[in-house]
Amino acid sequence: MKRTLAVCGVVFCLLVFAHPALANVLTGATATVTCNGFSLTVDASALTSATSYTINFTFTLTPTSGPPITVPGTINFTATSSTAVETFSGTWPGAPLTASFTVTGSAVLTSSGSTVPIIINGSSAALLTCGLDGRMTGGGSVFETDGARVTHGFELHCDVADVPDRLEINWAGHRFHLETLVTAFCFKDPTINAAHPTDIFNTYVGFGTGLLDGVPGATANWTFTDAGEPGTNDMATIVIKDASGTVVLSVSGKLDSGNQQAHVDNN
Repeated sequence: MKRTLAVCGVVFCLLVFAHPALANVLTGATATVTCNGFSLTVDASALTSATSYTINFTFTLTPTSGPPITVPGTINFTATSSTAVETFSGTWPGAPLTASFTVTGSAVLTSSGSTVPIIINGSSAALLTCGLDGRMTGGGSVFETDGARVTHGFELHCDVADVPDRLEINWAGHRFHLETLVTAFCFKDPTINAAHPTDIFNTYVGFGTGLLDGVPGATANWTFTDAGEPGTNDMATIVIKDASGTVVLSVSGKLDSGNQQAHVDNN
């Protein structure tokens, strides 16, 4: 009986010492975010003084419609004691943001894999609402793969709170009429040269709801670009779904005729 207890004691000890307490841990991460960027503070403990550490972090900005934006970053530091508080600030791609985003994030201490969620503006998932003082106007024609012409005309603001907004799309006997602009994301793509003095942005990504052939409940996603005059290099990408969610139009290409132009707002 004593021998059995002794063996069990040895096994217990092996199990305990085979799984030591996790060293080098993140104890918290908090961030303040605005339409321009972020300020991140991370806390770490159980560090070894004079040792270099790396913290990788990721913010995810998820719009109401469209793909999320991932913003990664790295904090490198050398511990001066067993604990550390490190701060890092950055700007969003294409800042300032010009739409509504849900912002989440996480941070990991690479030496141990210790991971924590980032508390953003006091919450695990913060809503960030931004607006740009600008608008895009114009329209023109693009062609479907079967050669059918799609025409569009619009005046759309970068801030959804700035109304009115207008978008009409016509193709093959069908018509979409925008009723509500839900999200708008205006930004300056460095690969596009709008080549005019009001070149504050050149790309408009939007989502809205409206009427399809007079029937409510349809949705539209679009991306319009301003690549200078006379508009032959401007691009239009449009996807329209009916009230049941079925895609009824998907088209993308350079304008065959027309022009799309970004402006400072006229308010």
